[in-house]
Amino acid sequence: MSIKNICLNYKATVVGVLLLALTGCSATFTYNNIGWLSAFWIDDYVDLSKQQSKQAKDLIKQSRDWHRKTQLPLYRQDLLALQKLLNEDPSEQALLTYFQGFKAHWQSLVMYVKDDLIELAVGLSMEQREEFVAAIAKDITTESDEYHEQTPTQREQDRLERQLDTYKQWLGKLSEQQVFLITQTNSEFQATFLLWQAYKQTRLNKLKQLFFDSQLSRDELINQLSTVITKREVFMSDELIRLDAENSKRYARLLVSLRATLTAKQRQHANAEFSDMLKDIEQLINDE
Repeated sequence: MSIKNICLNYKATVVGVLLLALTGCSATFTYNNIGWLSAFWIDDYVDLSKQQSKQAKDLIKQSRDWHRKTQLPLYRQDLLALQKLLNEDPSEQALLTYFQGFKAHWQSLVMYVKDDLIELAVGLSMEQREEFVAAIAKDITTESDEYHEQTPTQREQDRLERQLDTYKQWLGKLSEQQVFLITQTNSEFQATFLLWQAYKQTRLNKLKQLFFDSQLSRDELINQLSTVITKREVFMSDELIRLDAENSKRYARLLVSLRATLTAKQRQHANAEFSDMLKDIEQLINDE
């Protein structure tokens, strides 16, 4: 699945687990064993040869080791700074700056693995490329089918329930005022699922063009694959970029509003959550 980063979204790639595992109950196990665990995920997308499988596992292990030494300390630093900010009086702009910083961390990881991912992709046979593209197309179709199984009202309610669960995890029991603020922001949220699906399809179409264009030289293929991997905004519509930015502002505004309503007990609860995350990161940094 590490190759999946080549065509769709960064969050679903195996390498992305280096980030996502930080919030899981088995974070250390997943992070430290991501090399051999990747074998199970890769098979879902393409049947690699023994040599290709070794190449993919080596890439993931190497990326994890680099990530542990260079990136986790930065996450720890940013979490501490964010905790301090939220314990004070955060502005909407200050929070948006942190959101952008977290995206920059992800981009650093993408840039680190880019060349090895391209080498692995270029080495795929035509049959493997067809298998890979078909698997990704199936993912997009499945996501769309699941989306259309619900009404807009059901989707909004599900999103609200997820948000309430998240805030309860971080703050404990919510007051009526806090539930109202979260519910109000949820109702103002601009749905972007279809725009993200269009983005994924556009990016996949570009990958298909590159994979099956016999006129492309190796250098041209490598150069254009680099764009597919590292410059996802190229494949995003102006509307998606705009709505995504507006939703981020709504989220930051909600955090500012909620901050003014927190009780001492809720602040203590939130600080305990930060402490748990920082302990997880510290353990991952120190594990070898």
